[in-house]
Amino acid sequence: MKTSTEPQDDAKPDSGGVTINAYLRPPEAAAYVGHSTSALAKLRMRQMREHGPIFIKRGGVVLYRGVVAKV
Repeated sequence: MKTSTEPQDDAKPDSGGVTINAYLRPPEAAAYVGHSTSALAKLRMRQMREHGPIFIKRGGVVLYRGVVAKV
């Protein structure tokens, strides 16, 4: 059983040779897609959700699934 308090690295290569990090926080996701963090926040609003990237909330933290590096 792991008892470390260090964050787990969930990066896994997919079949296309691209490493997918499990989650990106809003500033990282904004830099990746070329928008500001406030633009992503507006896209999370109920009436705009179908136009923005998919996100989840874990413990009150907004997280986006994203590609971060090529292998």
